[in-house]
Amino acid sequence: AAAQTIEAALTNPEKANDPNTWQLAGDIQKAIYDAENDKIYMSQLGQGEAADMPKMYNAMFKMFEYYLKCDDVEQAGVANGTVKKAKLRKKNAETLLKVRGNLANGGVEAFNVNNYEDAQKYFGLFVDVIDAPMFADQAATLKADTLNSLYANYATMAAAAVKNSDAVIKYGTIGKVNDNEGWQSLMYMAEVYGKEKVDSVKWLEVVTEGVDRFPKTDYFVANLMDHYLNKGMTDEALVKIDQLLAVSETPYYLYVKGILLIDKKQYEPAIVILDKIIEKNADLVAEAYSKKGECFIIPAQDIVEENSKLSLDDPKYNENEAKIKDYYEKAKPLFEKARDLKPDNKQLWGQALLAIYWKLNKSEYESLAREMGIEL
Repeated sequence: AAAQTIEAALTNPEKANDPNTWQLAGDIQKAIYDAENDKIYMSQLGQGEAADMPKMYNAMFKMFEYYLKCDDVEQAGVANGTVKKAKLRKKNAETLLKVRGNLANGGVEAFNVNNYEDAQKYFGLFVDVIDAPMFADQAATLKADTLNSLYANYATMAAAAVKNSDAVIKYGTIGKVNDNEGWQSLMYMAEVYGKEKVDSVKWLEVVTEGVDRFPKTDYFVANLMDHYLNKGMTDEALVKIDQLLAVSETPYYLYVKGILLIDKKQYEPAIVILDKIIEKNADLVAEAYSKKGECFIIPAQDIVEENSKLSLDDPKYNENEAKIKDYYEKAKPLFEKARDLKPDNKQLWGQALLAIYWKLNKSEYESLAREMGIEL
């Protein structure tokens, strides 16, 4: 009841300029918070009713809001002479710092029930208060806390879930410095700059930073390589992927290099790289077989296009047909291996095998066409 009563004073111009109004509002929310917090300990002893956790966290959030506003009003009063001396800051700062960690707990509980708006609110406030003038004398200690960047990541994730792009950028800029979780902030920032606040320069900066700081996160490498390929910057992409391979020869990096070499029509070097993936027998083996197949089927298609411009009685036509058949016969077992490894991923082998069977074996073509639901 007291909380409802004080709300009217907070919007009254005269009373809202009195720091004691905000102090009282904060004290009321502290009383609500303390009452619910006490229930937690009592219930652990098997006494009393269970605490209303959402009510407790909401009261804590308002307590921060009102005490921070109290400090702003009091300091403004000292500056303009309406308040002789600031008396409330020290006590309120001590109170808020004692419970600040519970803002993160509120964020976790909200996140766990998919209440992303509240999760962002709590995690965000945990981060925001380090810049509050009330805590100026402890700013260095607060800013050195690695939990700031960790919880900024969670605030970023929650903001992304509710499509608050401004908050994604705000908290992502803080969260990205976290050595363990910072990749998430960079990823969500890249999504914002790529799709919502479209800014190709910022997008490239964020993705490049992601590659440099979190090279094992495929998201950044994939996006940067796509960017290079779309811009026709295959040589630049090869330089970057070679730098990454020098640090860690992962199947994914090898796969990317294979794609880049194929794009440059360097098929033999591409096969050497793709064979390394197959030898590792780890990730992307089916994909490697598919790409090896492309090293034969793509040049075959180039010859098919050349033959389309020749007359049937041209001696080169039959010569080309023999080359096409040879390429297809080399590609055939590679795409079939990809099918054996990932029968459900028809993108790896479906269209390629249809083209190969059409050229080499019509009965196999008809069988595969029926399997893929293609009308003959």
